[in-house]
Amino acid sequence: MQATRIHLVSYLCLLAACSKPAPEPAPEPAAEAQQLEEKKPEAAPKGPALAEPKDPNEACAQVIVVAYKGAKFAPDTVTRDKTAAKAEADRLLAEVIADSTTLPKLAHDHSDAPTSAARNGYAGTHTRDEWPKLHEALKEPLFALKVHETAAAPVEADYGYVVLHRCPVEKATGRHILIRYQGAKNAPEELKRTKDEAKALAEKLLADLAAGKDFAELAKKHSDDGSGERGGDIGTLGRGLLAPAFEESLFGLKVGERSGVVETDYGFHIIERLADK
Repeated sequence: MQATRIHLVSYLCLLAACSKPAPEPAPEPAAEAQQLEEKKPEAAPKGPALAEPKDPNEACAQVIVVAYKGAKFAPDTVTRDKTAAKAEADRLLAEVIADSTTLPKLAHDHSDAPTSAARNGYAGTHTRDEWPKLHEALKEPLFALKVHETAAAPVEADYGYVVLHRCPVEKATGRHILIRYQGAKNAPEELKRTKDEAKALAEKLLADLAAGKDFAELAKKHSDDGSGERGGDIGTLGRGLLAPAFEESLFGLKVGERSGVVETDYGFHIIERLADK
């Protein structure tokens, strides 16, 4: 009787096992991938995180200018019409919004504003009260942005459509010795020094500095601009305000470092970065 009861239990257990619902089939690979894709968060735009400005009344602008035929200051090489300029500005803006680290190269390669393009788009650092009238159209849109933020649409100015980005305010204090030559920008007509002679003099002064001669004294004696009277002191300046090669050199130096001979349209410079005042 006991054996019969055991067999009956075993039989019932078998029936129970057979009556369990079959496991659900695994989702098709394509369906599973679609589910994962739906759960995947959207990729954040690439670039530094947005930040509040240290001084809300001062801003640095980085731009890509897309000019059109007939726009103010448009180079003769620009043949696109206004509609095409807007479309090109929209295209460049989309690239910058996707990855703001591309802005310097895009500005350098595509901007129709030669000076700021040579500075990788840096167009100046100014306070609200000292904002230049040339860039009046950019003022309010720029100050409405956070640092590292790009305006959501191109800004229309009288010189074209502008991809506008608020860069962090960076400043450097420096001094320099400038040696001009005949034909250099802002050189006086009476200056007869040739370009080769100017470069040779700049190199000699660089050697004198390396030998221990005083920078301020050499600037007072030899520099061909008004800063010479101050021992070459140019004060503290923000990005986007200097000749491109000069700016790149100054901001690339550490405090206390001196450049080699740097050439700009104004002549040959020797630059030192000083501690901020």
